[in-house]
Order: sequence, then C-alpha cells, then structure tokens
Amino acid sequence: MTESARPKILVVDDAGPVVILCVNVLQALGYAIRAANRGETALDLCRKEPFDLLVVDYKMPGINGFEVLDQARRIRPGMACMLMTAHGTPDIINEATRLGFDYILLKPFTPSELRGAVDKVLASKA
Repeated sequence: MTESARPKILVVDDAGPVVILCVNVLQALGYAIRAANRGETALDLCRKEPFDLLVVDYKMPGINGFEVLDQARRIRPGMACMLMTAHGTPDIINEATRLGFDYILLKPFTPSELRGAVDKVLASKA
C-alpha cells in the first residue's frame, strides 16, 4: 500500500500514553498517523494536510475536543471524527452526538476496541 493510499489519521490527546497506544496500534494496522498533544496543534496540522479521520480527546488544555471538531470540520469538511473521553456522562455523550462525532470511544479502551472503532468509522465513510 502506498503512503498516499493509506488512510491518514490524526490523533489528538494531551495524555502521552494514550497517544503512544493509538499511534502504535494504528500504525501496525497500516494507517498513516500524525499526533498532536493540543487542539491548537491539531488544527495547524489540519490546515497543512488532509486527514481521513480525526481522533480527539474531549478534555485537554486550551481548546477541548468539541471545539477542535467544530474548527477542524470548517477546515476539512467531511472528515470523519471520533471522540475519546474518560468523561462519558450522558450530557457529554449527547452533546458529542449532536455535534456530529461519528463515534465515541470511552476511556480506558483496549487496542481491540480502538481498532474496531477506527475500522467502523472509516468503513462508514468509504
């Protein structure tokens, strides 16, 4: 699979271990991965290159995952977006659904759960 044919995923989380897990699991599946530890950095990356999927944490310093989704979709309309959160309250889940996240992945999650969620979202956008 060529680099350009591989789906590109942007992982955004301020927790280093979560980013490392996501990068390792998704690279092993053949996805092209970029990572950011802040929402602002993720938006800069979105301005510079297209992504097939944005995987973003809800709670981060600076702008949160909801704000990243809003701005990223203005930059890259149609990009698939998945929320990761340890704060899976009904209010947050309802708001994430209303905002148009394609999937909500609750932390902590297993590598298998991450694979399944990413595969499902990308398949639904194909």
